[in-house]
Amino acid sequence: MSDLYRVLGVKRDATQEEIHRAYRRKAKISHPDSGGSAEAFSELATPYDVLSDTKRRERYDCTGEVEPTLPDNLDVYATEVIALKLGLIIHAEQDVTSMDIVALIEQSIREDITQRRTNISNQRRAIERVTRLRARVKRKANGEDNKLARLLDWHELCTKNHIKKNEEAACTMERALEILQDYSFADDLSAAVADDLSVALHDLLQALNQANQFQLGRGF
Repeated sequence: MSDLYRVLGVKRDATQEEIHRAYRRKAKISHPDSGGSAEAFSELATPYDVLSDTKRRERYDCTGEVEPTLPDNLDVYATEVIALKLGLIIHAEQDVTSMDIVALIEQSIREDITQRRTNISNQRRAIERVTRLRARVKRKANGEDNKLARLLDWHELCTKNHIKKNEEAACTMERALEILQDYSFADDLSAAVADDLSVALHDLLQALNQANQFQLGRGF
């Protein structure tokens, strides 16, 4: 197997940013659409996958072996988030394809993350209220069955489940932002007037609000 660092053209102590830049530079040159070949382009995949992953890179540095890539459900879900946002842009009433698409998607995802974090804070406060109410509720008649206490327990469990889903969704969206860092539509970007960009963002965020129920149903 060829030396992974040599294939990418970086030193063994290269930073992650240097590895990203080297990959993007070589990928652009070796891509078939740029006069390269499918073989040359695919040859970059393994070096980049290994060296951009801290654990796999450490193993490669120590043993010279390439650890196989395991299925990553987080990346699958993160890609679905990006796909949803990209689909909304493609089918938006206003054509924004001449603008910075990655920036639009990132803005939308960050808005979603902020909303999820707000939901989590509200839900944690709700659990605090449940705890206080449970300490106060008493059954007037004799007997051990306290229906109100059990209802409060049910509300607490449901709220904890919502917190878990929101935390997982936020984590998925943060991973989507990381994935987007490796992509750009900048080469085809035309200068966009600030007002046009503002209007486009507003329209897209309105569309995303309508998609919230779909996202919640899918867990992100």
